[in-house]
Formats: sequence, C-alpha cells, structure tokens
Amino acid sequence: MLKPSIMIAALLAIATPAAAGWTLPCLFGGCSITLVSPEYAAKPVQPLDPEKALAQVNAYRTKNGRKPVVLDTRLSQAAAAQSKAQAGRSRIGHDGSDGSKPKQRAARAGFNAKIASENVASGQKSFADVMKSWEGSSGHRENLLRPEVTAIGVAMAKNSSGRPYWTLVLGAELP
Repeated sequence: MLKPSIMIAALLAIATPAAAGWTLPCLFGGCSITLVSPEYAAKPVQPLDPEKALAQVNAYRTKNGRKPVVLDTRLSQAAAAQSKAQAGRSRIGHDGSDGSKPKQRAARAGFNAKIASENVASGQKSFADVMKSWEGSSGHRENLLRPEVTAIGVAMAKNSSGRPYWTLVLGAELP
C-alpha cells in the first residue's frame, strides 16, 4: 500500500490545467479535496459581492424548483463570524471558535432561527467557484435546496496568507 505522502505527491503531479476541477471525496465524508492547476492557484481571490451571491443562489434554487430567498444582514453577520473564525485557525469547519453551531451564531446575530444550516468552503477564488463546488456535493446541495429556507447570509474572510474562507448561512426564522 502506498504511503499517504506518496499518494498526495502523485495526485499533485497530475493536477494540470486540464485537471483543474478534479475533485476527490474526503475519507471521512462531508467534504472534498479539489486539486487545482498552478494557473488557478495563482489567480487572485475575487471580492465577495453579496447581491451577486444571492442571485447565484436564487438561480440555482429556481432551476431546481425552489423558491428564491432574501439576503439577511443578521445571517451575513453570523456568516462573517464563522468565516473569520475559520480564517483565524486556517481550517474549515462548522464549529465556531467558541464551539458554537450555526443556529447559535444566527441567534447571537438576532435571527430567531427555526432552522439554520451552513455551507463552508476554502480556497476557491470566487463565489461562483464556491457555488460549483457546493452544487457538486450532496450535503451542500441539500442545504442549498432546503424548501423551508427563506433567507441567506454570506461572507468571506482571508487568513494571514490570503487563503479565502467562505461561509453561506441558510435559515428560516420563527414567526
């Protein structure tokens, strides 16, 4: 059996521009690893435009028979807190720096959530690239297409080396 370091080196060697979108599932589920070309890696990170992100989410939802959602500043505040936490530790995850979960962070931001879920990503150079990744992942796709979701918040923060950490919070508020 090949050692993990040899396998990683072999996989990196085949990451050419033609294989820029090649994605491997994580061994532990719930995530994926995408090998990118040096050309893609050298591209600058595009600033996040929340309105354009909303339009992309709504286009995907509409294409899949779901109602559009609205951009909620409170959920964007919760998303920003999570993006900053991830950037601060240089690792994606759904636990906040204090161990909080998405629903708790939404509540702290003043959103009384009936449901709150989140999609996170790291390394993509634009929100459009992030959406492509999430659309290709069953768990992320499920969150994007939850019929009861009425609002989203979105954010991106960079770590000290400039790597972007993206967060999308999807929710529905209690009456």
